[in-house]
Amino acid sequence: MKTRHIIKEIIEWDIPNWSVALQFWRRNSSINLLDKSIKALEIGSRHGGLSLWLAMNGIPSICTDLYGPSAEAIRKHRKYGVSEIIQYKALDAMNIEYQEFLNIICFKSVLGGIGRNDNITKQSVAIHEMYKALKPGGELWFAENLIASPLHRYLRKKYVPWGNSWRYIEVEEMKKFLAPFSDVKMKTIGFLGGFGRTEIQRYLFGHIDRLGFDNLFPDSWRYIVIGVAKKHVG
Repeated sequence: MKTRHIIKEIIEWDIPNWSVALQFWRRNSSINLLDKSIKALEIGSRHGGLSLWLAMNGIPSICTDLYGPSAEAIRKHRKYGVSEIIQYKALDAMNIEYQEFLNIICFKSVLGGIGRNDNITKQSVAIHEMYKALKPGGELWFAENLIASPLHRYLRKKYVPWGNSWRYIEVEEMKKFLAPFSDVKMKTIGFLGGFGRTEIQRYLFGHIDRLGFDNLFPDSWRYIVIGVAKKHVG
């Protein structure tokens, strides 16, 4: 029960589907996560869930959002006793101040907001900025909303407040954004979880997805893409 509560604090919504990213990142990373010199950055953290996960795995991180993380993020990190290895900053993903400085950059559900009102250029620039900020051999860990099926698109526009302005990406677009990276491992997941109107519904639908329901649909109809992209060494 305690583990489930912590995962909820980290992921926040549709936990069965989005939490798959945490396993995927660890399994596909080539970074020695026990190295005490690792520097990690969370982009678009809001309530600091991924920074919490990094810190609980002993990885110091910089928790950022456009105007700085929320007070909830700081409260959450203090609650789990990890705030001492977390820094807090306001940071614009379109203009990241670091250059070849970070070992890990991670984000969850960020590109859609950056690309509001159909601005694919901003999404591409943001990934370029992340690439620039990583050290050679550094990794981008991502989990992002996809454009998904025609039904997903229709229901978002009808029922999601930001559904008409958020720019949901396509799998092929993500591949193009990540072209500068030397090695990219990614997969799509989730179908029913995207239809839940409450967190209880998302939890139940997400579990059905994880039992294999989402495998009945093509990649282009799933609503989440997760992955690890490694920057060239040398």
